[in-house]
Amino acid sequence: MKALIIQLRQLGDVLLSSPLAKALKENLKKCEVHFLTSPVGSEILKGNPYIDRIIPLKEGGLGEFRTLSIIRKEKYNAVIDVQRTGRSQRLTFFSGAPLRIAFRKPYKNWPYNRTVEWENRGYTVWERLKLLEALNIKLNNPQNYLPEFFNFLETALPFSNPYITLIPTSRREDRIWDYRNLSQVVEFIYHKYRLPAAILYGPGEESKILSLKSLIKTPVFIPKKVLRIGESAFIIKKSKLFIGFESFGSHLSIACRTKTVVITKKHTGWFPRKDWIREVHSKDSFPEVEKVEEAIEELINEKL
Repeated sequence: MKALIIQLRQLGDVLLSSPLAKALKENLKKCEVHFLTSPVGSEILKGNPYIDRIIPLKEGGLGEFRTLSIIRKEKYNAVIDVQRTGRSQRLTFFSGAPLRIAFRKPYKNWPYNRTVEWENRGYTVWERLKLLEALNIKLNNPQNYLPEFFNFLETALPFSNPYITLIPTSRREDRIWDYRNLSQVVEFIYHKYRLPAAILYGPGEESKILSLKSLIKTPVFIPKKVLRIGESAFIIKKSKLFIGFESFGSHLSIACRTKTVVITKKHTGWFPRKDWIREVHSKDSFPEVEKVEEAIEELINEKL
């Protein structure tokens, strides 16, 4: 069996789709797994022992044509289109694979000949694993699967002593908690536990980071330049605790198995219910500062 998983973007979705490869390897004998994604998505998947080949899709019509040529030469038995974009649909349909798999939708099912009914399992990863039922794989415990990260790039740690890591940004402005509240939480952690904060960021987010830094009166570390994903993962992995919003950074922290506090407006299904993860919110709104501090205390004091 040779299978191709397609997840072109976003970064968090690439990470959340990667457990499909592990499930395929563990449940099908001699299964070769390839993964089609963006060039930056390749950085997320590099080193994953369950993926035999990563195929980066370049932008533009020529890039798509060349990628399709690669796909057809591989002669896949199955293509699993997790994303269902226009590009992924075309690549799936013209792949030549006898099995073309995706979740069933009320529209645009024509590229696929095996569709699966989506089911709410409480976490995106566990829901996506249901796609494997099209290959007669029924997992008894999908909850055993979580995203994993392997492409750590060693870099200088921000502090010689224990610290926390914070990524205070998101693609969507409405997912960002008020920075005045966040600065209070950072200062609370330092004064109570003597844990300074390393603040990481992505391209084009420098002004937001400086805005937050101006509010914080305790020690913080901010890299002089945007770190590569593997470098950020290394810093998160070594930290005592991670704080983030509904964004790639929080998914990366979970993949690093770091204690994680996610500040959201409501329970989203994007994060698993595990004893080392806290998704903190109030009813349909961001939580109060005290509620976030309470969750942080629980995790820092828990010996998990």
